Amino acid sequence: MLRGNKHWFGWHRGVLPVCLRVVMLAVAVPGLVISADRVDAHARAVRVYRLADPCPVGTPWATAHHCIAQTVAEVVDRKTQRWCSTDSDGTGSCTTDHLVAVSLAGQRRWLGVDKRTYKAVDRGDRVDLRLWRGEVVQMRAGGHTERFLTSSQEAFFMWLILGWALLAMCGPAIFGLWLFRCCGGWLLLVLPYLMVADNRLLHDPMNALEWTFTIVVALAGVWLMGRTLSRAKKEA
Repeated sequence: MLRGNKHWFGWHRGVLPVCLRVVMLAVAVPGLVISADRVDAHARAVRVYRLADPCPVGTPWATAHHCIAQTVAEVVDRKTQRWCSTDSDGTGSCTTDHLVAVSLAGQRRWLGVDKRTYKAVDRGDRVDLRLWRGEVVQMRAGGHTERFLTSSQEAFFMWLILGWALLAMCGPAIFGLWLFRCCGGWLLLVLPYLMVADNRLLHDPMNALEWTFTIVVALAGVWLMGRTLSRAKKEA
């Protein structure tokens, strides 16, 4: 019976981790290929949008596919949504979303805005909208300007995040599961990764403050991973 247990534990500590690493690579590698393809496709779509010119005056927004249309809409409703959560230590926190509904061709569209814009508008107010292929990309209301991501921009960032997570999976799969300890630092690098990708691939210049923030967060992530690796070497 004891020999059987030793055999099982030996298999558990030897073969099982290897199988897990193989499965991780089998998932990560095809996923990275798909992510790279989707990122490229959405990046091209976003470039088309950012290089588009405003439509000639009077162009219907519903049929404008190669230019940014402008129209006037009416605020038909507004509301707030409150989201609360509790951390593992019992500390609670809440966030409030501010939403404004505008009427476009008889359809009600809810747009997330900041608190100042929410307070500056009310039902019946007229707002200036910019639309790209039927999607609201900018709203001017009450002296405030709100900008919104297109569906291609949102998809671009989501695929970037997925690719980053899959790339993180490749490390432990290739070099050993002990690298999972570095995930904290790796996750910290997500934000600078997205900001630099947006700047380089989508030509959205960052100012000095944004570059400083990006560098500080990146250095913190690298430091955290280096500290983890150093501890792992001492334990070995």
